[in-house]
Amino acid sequence: MKKKSNVKKEKILEAAEEIFFKKSFYEATMDDIAEISRIKKPTIYYYFPSKIDLVSQLLETNMKRLFGKVNEIILFTGNMKERIERIADFYITILNKNSKFFIIIQRIGYDFMHKEESKKTMNRFFEKLLERQKRAGDLFGDVQLSSGKKVSGNIFLYSMIAAIGRVAFEAVSQGRNPQKEQLLAIKDIFIASVK
Repeated sequence: MKKKSNVKKEKILEAAEEIFFKKSFYEATMDDIAEISRIKKPTIYYYFPSKIDLVSQLLETNMKRLFGKVNEIILFTGNMKERIERIADFYITILNKNSKFFIIIQRIGYDFMHKEESKKTMNRFFEKLLERQKRAGDLFGDVQLSSGKKVSGNIFLYSMIAAIGRVAFEAVSQGRNPQKEQLLAIKDIFIASVK
C-alpha cells in the first residue's frame, strides 16, 4: 500500500513540476495538476492539503536529491580539483536533464514574495536550503585559491552553483537549452581557481 501511495505522490509532484514551469504559482490550479497527473483532486488534497504544501514538497524533494549527491561526492573524493569537477559535472547533468526545475525555483520564489503568508513559507524553505548548503560547504572544507587566499567551502560551492545556474536560467528563460560548452567553461574556471 505504501508503494502505491509513493507512486501517486510522485505522479502528483511530476505534474506539479510541469504546471509550475508553464504557469506562475498563482495561475496554476489543483485542477491543472489533477488533469496532468490523472489523479483526482480530492486525492491530491489528501497528500498535499494546499498548493503551498505541494510546491514546498516539490522544492524540498529536488533539493534533497541535489545536496545528497553533493555530500556523497565530497565524502568519496579527497582531491579538491576532482571534487569541484565531479560536483560541477553532476550539476550540469541535472541542468541538462531538468533545466525546468531551475526556472520553477526562480518563478516560485518571485511569486511567493508578493503575499505575506507565502513569503514566510518560502523563507522557511530557503533557510533549509541555506542550512543544507552550509553543511555541504563545511563538509567541503576551506578552499585554497590559486592566489593563495582561503575561502570557505560554503562560499565556493554557492558561487559555483550560482554561476552555472545563472547561465542555465538565461538560456531556458529564452526558450533555449543551456549550452554545454558554456557550462563546462564555468567548471574550468572554478577548477583553475584552486591550488
